[in-house]
Amino acid sequence: MTSVVDDYGWNEVDNSTLLKKIFGYWPAFHDAHILSIRMDHGKRGPGLVDVVLELHHWGQDDPNWTARGPDCVVTLTLLGVKIADISMNLFVQDNWVSDVSFARTDDNLILFELDPNSGVGVFLACTSAEITRIEPYRAPVDLTMTRVPGLD
Repeated sequence: MTSVVDDYGWNEVDNSTLLKKIFGYWPAFHDAHILSIRMDHGKRGPGLVDVVLELHHWGQDDPNWTARGPDCVVTLTLLGVKIADISMNLFVQDNWVSDVSFARTDDNLILFELDPNSGVGVFLACTSAEITRIEPYRAPVDLTMTRVPGLD
């Protein structure tokens, strides 16, 4: 009996092999935290819309989970967005991912879907997608709680 491993459509995403090298499997980003969503209009050229998502992930959806994996921020860039459905008013809540997936359409667009556990959901159709950055996660510093000697 062979087991089928879901790659969630990552084969449609440029530089996605970096995810497998870092995490050791194809992540669905289950329970990842959405740190930011940015939309750029006209930055690369007239009428071009790009969406950049930053996700905090630590391998919590590893099918062979034994311990916390690499604690990373993964930046996903979706280029040439043609259709976008992003419920931004839900972004003010905590934003946790159920899963992400990609699929190629007959007219050669890439469909991206981020299904939320809580907060914002994202559905996009774009011309290309790529992993543009993977870096170690650094927790934010609460400057209101930080005392600087001599300044308080």
